[in-house]
Amino acid sequence: MHRISGALLYLPLLLLPAVRPLCAQPTSPSPAQGVRYQFGDNPHWSSPSLDDSGWPVAQQGRWPEPAYYSDGFVWVRFRVAVRRDTAEPLALRVVNPINTLVADDIFVNGTSVGTIGRLPPHEWVNCLPQNAIFNLPMGLAQPGTIATIALRLWYPPFARHPNVLNTATFGFDQRRTLLAQQDAARVGSLLYNLPGMALNSLILLIGCAVLLMGWVSRSRRLLLYGAMLATTPWITLFFELIGGRIVSLSAQEYFPLQAVSQLPAMIMSVVFIWSINNLHDVWLKRLAFAALWTFNIGMVVAFVPGRPSVLAATALPVSMTALKAFNVVILGALLWVLFILRRNRLIAFAMSLPPLGSLLVGFRVLYQQGQNAFDLAFFLAGLFLSAALALYAWKEWRARDTLRVEFEAARDVQQHLVTAPPVMPGFHIESVYLPAAQVGGDFYQVFPQTDGAALIVIGDVSGKGLKAAMTGTLALGALRALAQENLSPAQILTRLNTQLLTSSGGGFVTCLAARIGPDGTLTLANAGHLPPYRNGDEVPLESGLPLGITAETNLATMYTESTLHLAPNDSLTFLSDGVVEAQSVSGELFGFDRTRALSTQTAEKIALAAQAYGQQDDITVLTLRYAPANLLYA
Repeated sequence: MHRISGALLYLPLLLLPAVRPLCAQPTSPSPAQGVRYQFGDNPHWSSPSLDDSGWPVAQQGRWPEPAYYSDGFVWVRFRVAVRRDTAEPLALRVVNPINTLVADDIFVNGTSVGTIGRLPPHEWVNCLPQNAIFNLPMGLAQPGTIATIALRLWYPPFARHPNVLNTATFGFDQRRTLLAQQDAARVGSLLYNLPGMALNSLILLIGCAVLLMGWVSRSRRLLLYGAMLATTPWITLFFELIGGRIVSLSAQEYFPLQAVSQLPAMIMSVVFIWSINNLHDVWLKRLAFAALWTFNIGMVVAFVPGRPSVLAATALPVSMTALKAFNVVILGALLWVLFILRRNRLIAFAMSLPPLGSLLVGFRVLYQQGQNAFDLAFFLAGLFLSAALALYAWKEWRARDTLRVEFEAARDVQQHLVTAPPVMPGFHIESVYLPAAQVGGDFYQVFPQTDGAALIVIGDVSGKGLKAAMTGTLALGALRALAQENLSPAQILTRLNTQLLTSSGGGFVTCLAARIGPDGTLTLANAGHLPPYRNGDEVPLESGLPLGITAETNLATMYTESTLHLAPNDSLTFLSDGVVEAQSVSGELFGFDRTRALSTQTAEKIALAAQAYGQQDDITVLTLRYAPANLLYA
């Protein structure tokens, strides 16, 4: 069992080994006349009168497994003394009947007393060695006699290794004594796996908590941490149920299922290591994935029933080699992180323990010591990894919470800067500002002029988030100073362009400046922004380059002013591209036609319509109705 399962069960990032050996290694039987074996299958070989003196002798009670290309059958015969000090019914106890995966039929004095698994044509091989007990019919084995035991063994193709020797321990005893020992062994198996179940349950709970934190805070890193902690424990718990003898699977079901079920965990381990450490070695990552897929495909092919034995002769060794290569790549990447990059040392150390322990077992370096080191490696890795990721998740959660508070403060500051329009004689002005995130990059302001005119500036900073918001705040601060100088719209854009060139951080700003005199004279200058709408029609307007791109200061070539005259009750609608770029679930844009049709509505109706359609960017809408005093009081 260990020889095959050693590399299968010891995948690099499971937090505890899925199955551990349940008994000590079996000892050789002490038959009266030695152990003999014969390859092939013949039902007459179970007879106690058979002359097996010509059969090969198993040295020290150990017989070889059949060859890859054989039918997989081998018979083993020997004699065992029956105890003479009991009159109670006897049973035959088989302690770890073989040291690998096999189905066998047990004969005592020529009579079949039971089977372990099922032999062909409906073969079924248990995934774990068993301590089996078979009740003996009355009179089959008399106390004080020598009983002939014959084993009809069938090795599945994936378990045929002629260079490997097997043995078993047999003994006769009272039925109730052996059954009590069997029950005790089952309880011991369950108790042995309980600490692992408890640890994996705890890790699973921690992973779910981290996943919930990531979901609430929309943090990809927290989601990655949680997925790393929650992916493997439930798989390990299932295989520990098998180790505790609660669930039973055949080897043909167990090993492919184990390999495939752990595929997400192994993929997650690669993604996790490369992501949190910002590794850029693409070829090494591809090598890890190639080894991973080779291992899984090889495992499925090796254990699929009904395929040629030649596939088992190649698929399983190739699969085991691929697993070793995967562990080597993972261990190499983690050691690079640990000693060269010196990042996330606790996590890297914890994650390096399982592949190291797996390699100790897989390469058969001090096999028994490697087995113990592997169990210890998984236990420590589970503790360290869950503790480290939980600590990192908590720190990131606190950092994100602090950042959220800072964003809310920045939003409050921005909302105070983007104030409601002032009340001005002759103008009825409304505005709505809906940032797409906590803070936005749109800005607008209405400045009363000394001659009774209204100066309106609306802009949109490229990009989103805090950087765009800071650039917008900078623009508003500059505009408040420029508005005191009674400059024309073109002059305002030119001066603002100069200031943003040195402080915008490489971005650009679209901006529209409009000056509306008390007599209705409207002067406009545009720096790449959407033109306004007048009474539902788009105002024809020449556009210059956005601010922050070029240092050109020639007004004639930079920003051209357009002039028109507003009639009483004329309406103007200024807006940002967040309105026209609103997008539905199907991907359709809100567009210019819908915007133009709504342009005569209030600012609130226009903004809410775009937001309900599917907000993708900051939405700013400002509406103005020209209402001179001579009209209001006429």
